[in-house]
Amino acid sequence: MEYRPLGKTGLMMSRIAFGALTMGPLGANLPPEQAVALVERALDCGINFIDTAQHYRNYSLLAPALFDREQPPVIACRSFASTYDEMAFAVEEARIGLKRNKIEIFMLHEIRNMTDFQERAGAWGYLQDAKAIGIVGAIGISTHSAEVAAAAADVKHMDVVHTLLNYRGIGILDGGLQEMLQAVHKLHSTGIGVYGMKILGGGALMHQAKEAFTWFLMQDDLSGAAVGFRDTAEIDAACAYLQGRDNPDEQKISVLDRNLVFDKEPRCHGCGKCVKRCPQGALTLDEKRQAVWDKSLCLFCGYCIGECPWFCLSFC
Repeated sequence: MEYRPLGKTGLMMSRIAFGALTMGPLGANLPPEQAVALVERALDCGINFIDTAQHYRNYSLLAPALFDREQPPVIACRSFASTYDEMAFAVEEARIGLKRNKIEIFMLHEIRNMTDFQERAGAWGYLQDAKAIGIVGAIGISTHSAEVAAAAADVKHMDVVHTLLNYRGIGILDGGLQEMLQAVHKLHSTGIGVYGMKILGGGALMHQAKEAFTWFLMQDDLSGAAVGFRDTAEIDAACAYLQGRDNPDEQKISVLDRNLVFDKEPRCHGCGKCVKRCPQGALTLDEKRQAVWDKSLCLFCGYCIGECPWFCLSFC
C-alpha cells in the first residue's frame, strides 16, 4: 500500500480510505460481526484511513474493529451541524462512539455553497476550539462543489477538503471536471490536504473500475480517496487496481448490481423529503406521489435513506 502526506496535517494517508457509509444503515446494513470483519480486512490490507460521518450512524460498527490495534487508523468524521452546540455534541458523540480521545480529522459535512458555509459559522467555530484543546486534529469540509473547493483554499484554519472527483466528472454540483481539478490543484498548492470521494461515481463507474482507478492514481494533488466497501471482494478489487492488476473476481463485486429499494411496508408516504434531499435529482414523485428513482443519475450517497421519516428506502 502506498501512503502520502495529507497536506500539512502531519498525517499519512493510504491511497484508498475505507468509506464506511456503504456498510452501515444507509447502505448494506451489515450485521455487526460482518461489518467488523470487513473493517479488519481493510486494515489488514494496509488501509490506514477510515472515512465516516455522524449521519452514517455506524460508530458502533467501527469501534470494535479499531479496538487494541497496534497502529490505530486515522479517523475522518463529518457532521451536518450548523451551530456551535450542535457541533460540540457531534464531536463528543464521535469520541464516545468510536472510543477515541481524539478524532484526527473533523469536517463540516457537504458544504453546497459558500453561503451554506457562512450559515454554519457556529459549527466551524467549535471545530477551531476543539482543535485548540486537542480533541480534534485537523479540521475542514466536504463538498461536491468545484466552486466551494476553490474558495476553501482561502478560508483561514482550513486543513482538509474532502471533495467529489472522478474521471467522468459525475456528481460535480457546479462547473465540471476541469474546474474541480483546478480547485484541487489550488488547495494542494496552498498546503491543504485533499482527498477524494466517489472516484467510482458512487457505483456508476464500476464497469470502468480499472480505468477510474488508473485515472485517480495519476492525480498527484490528491493524497487518496475514500471508497465505499460492503464486502471483501470489493476490497480485494480495489487493492488489485492500485497495484495495476486486473481484478480476477470482478463477477463477485456486488456493487455492480446495487439498487435502491422502496419497501412495500411501510410504503412511500409521498412526503417528498427524499426528493428534496437528493443532490443529483435522481428521485422524483410520480402522479400518485410515489418516489421514482433514476439510477443513471444516482451517486449512491445514501442521503435519501436517512431523510425518509418512515425508513422506506434502502440499498441492496
